[in-house]
Amino acid sequence: MASNIQDQVNLALRLAQRAVDYMEIQNVMARHVYCFMAQKQWEELDTVWARRVPDIAYGHDAGFVVGQEKVRNYYGGMNERQRQNKLEIMSKLYPDVKNVKENEGIGDLVMFPVSTPCIEIAGDGKTAKGVWFSQAMGCEIGHDGKPMVFGFWGREGVDFIKEDGKWKIWHLLLTGDINYRQDQSWVDNMNPPFVRTVPDEQTMVHDLTRKVPHRHYSNKTLPQDDPKLPEPYETWDESISYLK
Repeated sequence: MASNIQDQVNLALRLAQRAVDYMEIQNVMARHVYCFMAQKQWEELDTVWARRVPDIAYGHDAGFVVGQEKVRNYYGGMNERQRQNKLEIMSKLYPDVKNVKENEGIGDLVMFPVSTPCIEIAGDGKTAKGVWFSQAMGCEIGHDGKPMVFGFWGREGVDFIKEDGKWKIWHLLLTGDINYRQDQSWVDNMNPPFVRTVPDEQTMVHDLTRKVPHRHYSNKTLPQDDPKLPEPYETWDESISYLK
């Protein structure tokens, strides 16, 4: 009898912890998208990304950036340099725009909400995986100071790891199904090449040996399921990682 009661207590505790884990992972993703919108990539890297593992990764359709230094230089450094370069352009075009630190990020608007989460937490509670849909838009200034507006429909596949009892982003893969210019026809200008306002010579090259199976939509593509929905698993195995 005592054993049955203890088993029930243990089950209730495991289920309660699983519910807490699920909620915390959702909050991590919410912080990710809020920081991205506010152009606070450094804050995001310091608060919701893993810091104690060497192989954090950020990837999109071109491939992955892998490793603490490379991810920070690409995800944090590149965005910071872009903000500084675009502010320099704007300050030359508009005398009322001062080239000061407080104005970095002028002309940027990135809305990247995520929805329809599918999350699997490992049986041992140390790692987790999740997939989200994202319908987004981004706006940045061009060389003429006018806004360039893009739309995006895609998905995010994320591996999470627990550090000091807190869930952190470990590997993040962003794939695009459709990219488009908001001022042009989707059909006639689907998936145009995205060119930053100012080329960034300091950006680390993607590790293209890490292939991304996902492809942009066209009239010759079949429906895709990459990043794949996570399956239940007991403990971490590299073969299930979104970093491939």
